[in-house]
Amino acid sequence: MISPWILMIKRVVTSTYKEDSQTKLILSQAHKQDNNMKNKHVNVHFWGLGIGIILFIITGFTTSTLASTIQGGQFTINFDRNALAGAFTHNNDASRPSFYVEEHFGPAESAIRTGAQLLTDHIVPGTGEIPATGLLFGVNGSSVTNLSGRNHQPTNFSFDPADISGTASGSIGLEGAIRYRLNVPFTVSPSGEEEGNRVVSGDYTLEYDANRVSSMHSGWHLTNFYSFSSDTFDLDNVLVNLTGHSLSLSGDITLASGFGHLGGQPGSVVGDFSFQTTVVPIPAAIWLFGAGLAGLRIFRGRNNEL
Repeated sequence: MISPWILMIKRVVTSTYKEDSQTKLILSQAHKQDNNMKNKHVNVHFWGLGIGIILFIITGFTTSTLASTIQGGQFTINFDRNALAGAFTHNNDASRPSFYVEEHFGPAESAIRTGAQLLTDHIVPGTGEIPATGLLFGVNGSSVTNLSGRNHQPTNFSFDPADISGTASGSIGLEGAIRYRLNVPFTVSPSGEEEGNRVVSGDYTLEYDANRVSSMHSGWHLTNFYSFSSDTFDLDNVLVNLTGHSLSLSGDITLASGFGHLGGQPGSVVGDFSFQTTVVPIPAAIWLFGAGLAGLRIFRGRNNEL
């Protein structure tokens, strides 16, 4: 007959063995789940990275540059004062040209003035003619601020350096303004200011429009945004030079339709211009590769939630 003590010891040993086997089974299942989680993490990692690499490769083969933009520089107008006057027929006062530059507000002077101040302020005293060459305009950045009565335009110009005219998009905002005088009858205000013969033009944009290309015009032009929008000058016989990161344009400056209501003859060549700026390339696949990496972060985030 088996002793009750021996039977008790046998039951304890058997129970311990079963519990150990169950523990090993649980540990084995946990190990498998951990491996599955690691495999999913690795797979998701390579899926996200793969998306970025594929987009980078595809874009790299299709084009080397998505676009370039420009930064800084200056635009210069050199009027031929005789040609400018000859484009108009006003002759109220024989001692004055029919149309002339009375004031120029360069980038610094223009930036601090309201629209009303451009109409009345005098950097050079009096209302006589000033030299009309070397009139400088700065290049605006991608964002601008406007004082009362002003309408500065931001620069959002982009292009492919391999084909500037074929890919040009957006516009280049210019800082500066010109005040002209028409040789027409005027009144004098209590402060002694001549009124009724003033014309302000400025807050320009420099743009390329293929629809304006003709036997006469290059497609490059200046648009006035001071007070209202109007076609101001066509830029003709334009020479475009891109050397390294330096872009320059030069050519003739011609009255556009915006001067028609002032008695000007559109199409009249009244001087020349030059423009210099720095080209800032935008690599083609940077934003796509970034999108791929963003996708990788999203996938990994989802994996962490599993």
